[in-house]
Amino acid sequence: MEAFDALALALGASAGGAVFLVLHDRHGPGRVRAARRPDGTQEARVVVEHGYRPARIELVVGVPAVLRFERREDDACSELLLSELLPSSYRLAPHAVTVVRFTPMAPGTYAFTCGLGMYAGVLVVRPAPDPQRRSSARPEWAQGAVRGLVVDDSDD
Repeated sequence: MEAFDALALALGASAGGAVFLVLHDRHGPGRVRAARRPDGTQEARVVVEHGYRPARIELVVGVPAVLRFERREDDACSELLLSELLPSSYRLAPHAVTVVRFTPMAPGTYAFTCGLGMYAGVLVVRPAPDPQRRSSARPEWAQGAVRGLVVDDSDD
């Protein structure tokens, strides 16, 4: 429940006085794992309109990242983009795409916000996959079982 903030609580006008609770995800809707591009970079697009969508972006440490912030509004709140992970703050032009390039160097979860802190999202930086784990097509337990398998093709 901590990922949600109560946005509104309204009493219905019915005789029973029904209560309606509206929940709002404080990080905005959606999450995305940055797509790997043929040039080796990872890329994600974020729509900026009354918040960030998606509001959670997963990146891999040590891989150059390209984030495309598509600002679809004139709201002064969404003009400035701030994050401790990004090399600087960025001014997002209204009704345009601003490209942010950087390389995440340490795993962790890093917030990004608008200038007033009203819009927020997170960049989740994961460790690079272990290349040793990919070298085997079968899990270790299955490799031993296959090596010890004896097939009898005789037609007795």
